[in-house]
Amino acid sequence: MQNPLPLNDKNLKAAEKLFKKTAKPIACKTCHGINGNGIGDPSFESNPMPRNFTCIETMNTLSDGQLFWVIKNGSKNTSMFSFSDLSDNEIWQLIHYIRQFAK
Repeated sequence: MQNPLPLNDKNLKAAEKLFKKTAKPIACKTCHGINGNGIGDPSFESNPMPRNFTCIETMNTLSDGQLFWVIKNGSKNTSMFSFSDLSDNEIWQLIHYIRQFAK
């Protein structure tokens, strides 16, 4: 699947708010860090470490559809929660936002 939303300021601003503050069950920055480097809140324990969105090589191997699925459903055997309460549009916005860390 390809991201159906346009990459624009409106979608990036909405996603930034989700990433930093309003995504539930917790804001994405808690685990992935404010800069998307996988170094979040030191009190949050994760094994394996959260995904580092700044790694160009890794991000280039992940399709939009794969990222969508992981955000929506979580990732087995990791600390990645299911964000099933987010709308599809919110998830697509987040995908645009997290891809910006690897540029």
